[in-house]
Amino acid sequence: MTGKFTQHVHNLGHYLGRSLHTTIRWTAALYYRVNDNSVTIRYVDPVTNATKLKWLSKQLCALGSSSCHAPPVATTAATSSSSPATISCALRTLAITLSSLPSQYKTWWLNLLHSDPLHVLIETLLIAFCIALVILQRRADWRLDRERKNQTLHDDEVEELLLEWKTARMPLGGDRRAAPPADEPIDSNKQPIVDRIQGSKLFLHPDSDSTSVVNFATHDYLSASSSPALRAAALSALRTYGCGSCGPRGFYGTIDAHLELESAMARFLGTEGAVLYSDGASAATSTVAAFAKRGDLLVVDEGVNEALVVGVMLSRANVRYFRHNDVADLRRVLEKVRGQDEALGRRPTDQRRFLVVEGLYKNWGTVCPLNEVVALKEEFCYRLILDDSHAMGTMGETGRGSLERCGLLPMVHCEILTFSIENSFGSVGGITVGSEEVVDHQRLSGAGYCFSASAPPFLSKVCVASLKRLQGTLDEVRSELGKNGENSQSDVSNFSKEELSGSPLLNKLRENIANLYNTLTDSSHPHALKLRNRLVITSHPQSPIIYLRLSDQQATGLTRAEQTSLLDRIASHCLTEGGVAVVSTGGHVKKYLQLVPEPCLRVVANVSQTMEDVETLVKGLGEAVEEVLCRNVFGLEIIKED
Repeated sequence: MTGKFTQHVHNLGHYLGRSLHTTIRWTAALYYRVNDNSVTIRYVDPVTNATKLKWLSKQLCALGSSSCHAPPVATTAATSSSSPATISCALRTLAITLSSLPSQYKTWWLNLLHSDPLHVLIETLLIAFCIALVILQRRADWRLDRERKNQTLHDDEVEELLLEWKTARMPLGGDRRAAPPADEPIDSNKQPIVDRIQGSKLFLHPDSDSTSVVNFATHDYLSASSSPALRAAALSALRTYGCGSCGPRGFYGTIDAHLELESAMARFLGTEGAVLYSDGASAATSTVAAFAKRGDLLVVDEGVNEALVVGVMLSRANVRYFRHNDVADLRRVLEKVRGQDEALGRRPTDQRRFLVVEGLYKNWGTVCPLNEVVALKEEFCYRLILDDSHAMGTMGETGRGSLERCGLLPMVHCEILTFSIENSFGSVGGITVGSEEVVDHQRLSGAGYCFSASAPPFLSKVCVASLKRLQGTLDEVRSELGKNGENSQSDVSNFSKEELSGSPLLNKLRENIANLYNTLTDSSHPHALKLRNRLVITSHPQSPIIYLRLSDQQATGLTRAEQTSLLDRIASHCLTEGGVAVVSTGGHVKKYLQLVPEPCLRVVANVSQTMEDVETLVKGLGEAVEEVLCRNVFGLEIIKED
């Protein structure tokens, strides 16, 4: 079928080409010159002109009418009185050729119909379908436009549409989850609105049920949001730089505050350089995608956070996951890759390979065994990408993160170190540190660096001041504020000389973490006793993020949605009745993750919390657990403690 169709198309094209070639060959052999009102024709090739004209005369007479005469033959370039007639005859021949196309196509189509009718039927149906589709679509669009122009809604219809939109729209705080049937259903759309944070207190919007609660919900580990020194630095820098930076870093968005922060962070961590991103999550995402490309290999802990998972997907590299915090399973994966190398005759250095882990896992509260991971990295010739967003400023003797806690160094044991400055440093953005090659490569390949507007410069100055606060040099911040003129004198006067910084600040955080962990696990505590056999702590004892999940006894027979609803009710009871803000993670910690953790309650420690705040937490949590878990919420028998 295809061969016959191709042959017919070839024959038709050959005929058309031959006819057009006849006409164009004659016109191309002439040189036209216009003199006033007369047209002069001059032959270009006087030697072969007679032969060409004789041949063309026969062709024209064969295709044209009997009144078509060939032009006179001349062996020299001369002006002919019959030249206009010659041009007219050539144009007439072209018109005859074009007018014969329909008849030729008809003949070709009839021949094809006799030789291959099935092909003609299918082709005709497809053409008819396309024509009908175009016509009907245009008519439908025309009618729809006409209806839209003529349609007017009544007032009742407008009110009904507005009411439907208001009741069905998604809340700004996260996914909208339908509450299960219960005696007192929780309105998931009613989310508390935080008005301000002061120390260990969250002051809520006046429309909320409570005016202030104890803050165990935010990742503000060092209470940077309520630090007088950082607030003074922010106000001073805001007067100097304004608010926004108005452009990407590579265009016109780089300001001296950004460069100052990069230099200060590189000196603090002992690296050759640092690159600042304007968003904490995009720092990790862009860093992974900047170094790993198609064909590379990423061996990733399955418990990494959402930002790293997105970066792994965007890299389009080959990915192997190992069980969360399982060094034995990591060795198994690496040995399997080595076996494939030996089978293929491939050297480990023929492919760029990275290990991707977190220092302190955001969604688990567990700490990575970096010493074992680094040993495997060096044994199998891999590079290490470490996200230390929640360990930076909270772990290590001087707050330099999980590497310092394990006695390791950036660039030596970890090639690429990235972290957010939105947790411990009270700013906005993220930073990646490393060698000069690592930093310079991201300035051209980091998507979050190249295509996002740079961070507000006053927030970069806040991070510089927060870094000095972590190092114990708040006097430098005070002296800098005093040099900025009279506008900053009020800020200096509010500067608290008793504010913790340096080692006392980190020691206070560690003390609060220990008090919180010990109180929650104290079986002799009257309120902590209510948590026994009902909630289980799954995080590391040194982690400022504490996760409590339902015990196996309580979770048996319950789906994930039912467990999430129970924990939501506990968190809501703590907020409204106990005056404590904790977070239920089951409803939102599930997207863009390789391994989704179990529904948990998240409790976060910070330096502003006191022992009274911890007692308030344990009391409110114990009462909420007793109230919720000891009730038949789903019509099931919930086992009570003996």
